[in-house]
Amino acid sequence: MLITHLMKLDCSLKTDTYSKWYHLLELEKQYKIAKFCFPDDRLRSLTAGILLRSMLSNYCGLTLSELTFSTSKLGKPFLISHPTIFFNLTHSASYVACSISSAPVGIDIEKMVQINIKEIATFFSISEQDYIFSKGSEQKRLDAFYSIWTLKEAFSKKMGCGLSIPLDSYSFSLSGKTISLSTHLKNNAQFSSQSIEKHYKFGLCSPILSENNEKRLTLTELIETIPF
Repeated sequence: MLITHLMKLDCSLKTDTYSKWYHLLELEKQYKIAKFCFPDDRLRSLTAGILLRSMLSNYCGLTLSELTFSTSKLGKPFLISHPTIFFNLTHSASYVACSISSAPVGIDIEKMVQINIKEIATFFSISEQDYIFSKGSEQKRLDAFYSIWTLKEAFSKKMGCGLSIPLDSYSFSLSGKTISLSTHLKNNAQFSSQSIEKHYKFGLCSPILSENNEKRLTLTELIETIPF
């Protein structure tokens, strides 16, 4: 089982709905949201938290109040009542995404902004750098960079190790839709990379990629899944 929902943030979220969502979360999550300085950051974190809980509630047959979380020794959160259900969240700019799965999963979405690719790509493997700089235009190089970056993020999140593994110690190879990974780490994962609209890259890492049931969700649809 692998279910992935992507959702574009909607700033039209009414204040009373925001407040109700906020108070559906456990206190620790509320504190984290409240610490953000900017409203957009609070909205992203809140929406991602509600999206995750909606998906887990629907799949596990639990009410929102019955969803209780803990963290592993590596700091990865898990659902106490269903420790074999894996999940991962990501958000960037106007998008949030969540995957829940019967196997470890990692996802990452990034808005593609102009950056110093030459400087940052030095942290990648030599073959990945060659792939990026073989592209003929700056935009194509940016696209290639973010494809690799989101795949690396998704892989590290699936492994549960964050960015503690050096980025140049493993290498992605992309050819059309075929993505392969060269690594010394024990790995049975499959990968996908896609563009969302024109300005986002989304990477997904899972050993059961073929089972992925992906859906684009609207604010209205999410609100309808949350009983008040």
